Amino acid sequence: MVLYRSLFHPLRRFPGPFAAKLSGAYSTRLARKNEQFFIEAKKLHETYGDFVRIGKSSWKKIALRDYEPRVRTYTNQLLTQIDAKKHGAINVSKEFNLYSFDVMGNLAFGKNFGLIMSQKMHPAMELLQATTALSGMLMHMSWVVLFGRNVPLLTRHLKSFERWLDEQTKERMENEPDIPDVFSWVLGDYRSKVQPTKQDYIDLCGDSMLIVVAGSDTTATSLTCLFLQLTQNPTKCRNLQEEIDKYFADRDGTDHASLAKLPYLQACIDESLRLYPPIPSGLQRLTPPGGIRVENTFIPGDTIVQVPSYTLYRDQRVFPRPDEFVPERWTSKPEFVKDKTIFAPFSIGRYSCVGKQLGLMEIRTVTAELLRRYNVSLAPDQSVKAFTDKLVDGFTLTCPKLDIIFTPRDKGSQG
Repeated sequence: MVLYRSLFHPLRRFPGPFAAKLSGAYSTRLARKNEQFFIEAKKLHETYGDFVRIGKSSWKKIALRDYEPRVRTYTNQLLTQIDAKKHGAINVSKEFNLYSFDVMGNLAFGKNFGLIMSQKMHPAMELLQATTALSGMLMHMSWVVLFGRNVPLLTRHLKSFERWLDEQTKERMENEPDIPDVFSWVLGDYRSKVQPTKQDYIDLCGDSMLIVVAGSDTTATSLTCLFLQLTQNPTKCRNLQEEIDKYFADRDGTDHASLAKLPYLQACIDESLRLYPPIPSGLQRLTPPGGIRVENTFIPGDTIVQVPSYTLYRDQRVFPRPDEFVPERWTSKPEFVKDKTIFAPFSIGRYSCVGKQLGLMEIRTVTAELLRRYNVSLAPDQSVKAFTDKLVDGFTLTCPKLDIIFTPRDKGSQG
């Protein structure tokens, strides 16, 4: 087997660590190392080039207008909590997680978990973090995942999370809301089947998991990383505040249709997503049976491939000054983006994230409302390195504590 995988395997000519050619255990070890596979993948590409062998082969459009009042309700609750703690250190990673989980619970399951106001983490949030952390380590050894489902020690968090999802799914099926929500679309597809099978229900619960992960985890991460960048780039933050002040000059609140047209706000969001993509190691895909050619490189059929977003988005051949926060690359300095088609933090095509616009609505609304009211800075005991060193790649990117101080802005500075 060692001779075959190293000398005769269809992927033998692709460069990479020798140990990675023999087993997925190599990538699993890297994923377990500090739980930051996206960093390790970037190092591999820097060493071996654009193609690296790391193992053997192996909704309808969301009606945003209907959801806007509910997003605004939870945004106001978040503002209440921030205002109550202003001038002191606030862990925004926690606050944004509570916020996004509350929004997700309302729009997916018709429930008000009340997390923002209670300031308590939902048990399912802890199960989700434990489950995704394990997934991030084992995704490179699929056989372990299949075997591990029968090992209670490995799957206790996953099983508990699946039971919770099953409960939420069944309760939601029995309680149809007056206004269609996110779950209405996937449930409609399930109910359109004449005789849904057991597998159909399993798929429905899988959609529930996707909604929870995409609707809460990634939104919170995106907001946290954006505010980290704003604290480190005060001039950029002031430029964004100026745009937001002009926006609010003739209106009391936000409406998403107009908020989405603010170019610098979107540029700051895009730049933060470039530096810290919510799925940093990228999504896995299977090449067609006949193989596929990428420019001058042929990849054999039935090969699992993935494009590591974190590595690609920090490639200076595509994004000059790759490690810097430069929102202007998306507005007034297009020369800092050599190929816009490469940037796809929500994926593209038929598998693109259906919740993209909902997530952006939350990010835009929260950012505009907070920067309208406050200046932001890192707490004295908080460092950027302490934050980045503890980022966890568990398929999605999970943020550690990030303490930020929110100082009320002088009314005169708001125009």
